[in-house]
Amino acid sequence: MKPNIVISSLDADFSLTLRHILEVEGFSTDLAMSPAETVDAIRQKQNVGLVLDGRNEFAINLCRSLKSDAGTGQVRIVALVPKEAEHRYEAFLNAGVDEIFIRPIEPERYLRALKRLLGGNGHRSCTHREQEAITYGGLTVDTRAHRITYDGRDIHLGPIEFALLRTMTSEPTRVFRRDELAFRAWPQGVFVDPKTVNVHIGRLRKALLAVMTRDIIRTVRGIGYGIEFDGD
Repeated sequence: MKPNIVISSLDADFSLTLRHILEVEGFSTDLAMSPAETVDAIRQKQNVGLVLDGRNEFAINLCRSLKSDAGTGQVRIVALVPKEAEHRYEAFLNAGVDEIFIRPIEPERYLRALKRLLGGNGHRSCTHREQEAITYGGLTVDTRAHRITYDGRDIHLGPIEFALLRTMTSEPTRVFRRDELAFRAWPQGVFVDPKTVNVHIGRLRKALLAVMTRDIIRTVRGIGYGIEFDGD
């Protein structure tokens, strides 16, 4: 049975484009243009995901309502939020969204998230195995060789800093919460205080700036960190 995705947006172009992308990838889709239509569509499905247009005025309240209702609480929600609404990131998280992506975004990023959320294949470092080397703007993260280079120059990182960079470059449009980064970068079962994540991000930033001409680590206050390559 195909995984089911409900697309909730007031923008017909957004919905139709997204439906095409999802159906090519093997998902079945339903379109909804209001909270009531969205709830009805989710109630009729099993193993259902919701792709939510973050521009919707009702988006955050809808997430909160879905997650608090026993009949719809199992829905996995991916929100696509425009950059101008990035300040609402924390509100989406508090409402129960499972994954948030800042638009514009390459479709493979949210497709990967949906497959992980609905496929039941686990999520620890799954994206890291898909690419042996990730390259953006002259920065190359070679996961097999455990090597970082920028325009051919080596950047030497400790294992935690390497894992943090590998995680963030795997989905460069995302902002990762500190607990997500701790889960992916530290050994399993180790408790990591958020302040410890901040310290290692600081070390990573210092190592990158020693070779690169600009700071590519984006800090979202109260949320976490991501990678940003403007103009690349």
